[in-house]
Amino acid sequence: MWTFRNVVAIGLFLFGTTFLWMTAAMAGKAVPPKGAAWTLANILAFLAVIGFTVTAWAVFKQYAWWDTAGLVSGIIGLVAVVPFVLGQRRLEVGLGDLGVQINLWMHVLGSAAVIAVALLPAARSWVTEHL
Repeated sequence: MWTFRNVVAIGLFLFGTTFLWMTAAMAGKAVPPKGAAWTLANILAFLAVIGFTVTAWAVFKQYAWWDTAGLVSGIIGLVAVVPFVLGQRRLEVGLGDLGVQINLWMHVLGSAAVIAVALLPAARSWVTEHL
């Protein structure tokens, strides 16, 4: 059944899975790049996937702490962008590739939107009323 709650939960889960695009394995190299920035990007990307999965589950089950989980996941998502950018800048393609730019801005704006919904009382109450 396609309810608002189910659509939001599926959307959060799918958005979380896109953080896998920020890992070294998806950097477009036959051999994934190495280094501290890529290691940190990998760890934070996996934490974001887990966090958004937990948030999606909390929304689906209508747990009261969904907004806290969303806030933490959004912050982890924003922090994950930093080592991704640092690691990407060391590659030949750098940040000039359109796909990299879309990936970067999608995660910045998506994470910021989740944080905004979790922090802004009007947005949080609107979402809660429709869940």
